Amino acid sequence: MKILGLTGGSGTGKSAASAAFTQLGCGVLDADASYRTLCNTCRPMLDEIQSVFFDVLTTDGKLDRKKLGAIVFADPDKLLQLNAITHPYIRQAARDAFSAFEQQGCQLCVYDAPVLFEAGMDAICDKTCAVLAKRENRIARIMVRDTITAEYAALRIDAQKPDAFYRETCDYIIQNDANLDSLYAQVRRIYDDILR
Repeated sequence: MKILGLTGGSGTGKSAASAAFTQLGCGVLDADASYRTLCNTCRPMLDEIQSVFFDVLTTDGKLDRKKLGAIVFADPDKLLQLNAITHPYIRQAARDAFSAFEQQGCQLCVYDAPVLFEAGMDAICDKTCAVLAKRENRIARIMVRDTITAEYAALRIDAQKPDAFYRETCDYIIQNDANLDSLYAQVRRIYDDILR
């Protein structure tokens, strides 16, 4: 089984690309959803986080992600500490999911991870792919999806990696500025190329 790391900035259409891969029979693992599950259920990880950051669990023992976020996003060193705790659990959860997909007969598994490279998860992928889109399209999509202003959407985009980074780093690029047929055709070409 091959693993494709799928990444890209907010509003580019990673979810639509993931859906297209799913339609081709690929296993798709959403890194953010996997992390949210760990934050609610992985006792060893939560205990480690609590021992370092104190008072970041809710009364029912789940992670208060807003409270923790306020701590780690204000201090780069604390974010590094958090990543050092969480990344091994995230990697193991991904390996377990990939193993389950492989047992189901999947030939290609897609790891949908906005921070694929920042988390070092590109190391477990055979190939990487970024979904890109024009800035104005991204802003419009984010405004609709998150009901925010164009200015706030633009700030979010500006805080993320530029397209040039993905063009230099990834094995494949999906340019998602047209319709779903165009997106699906690009996904199909990548699928065929990887499994050739």
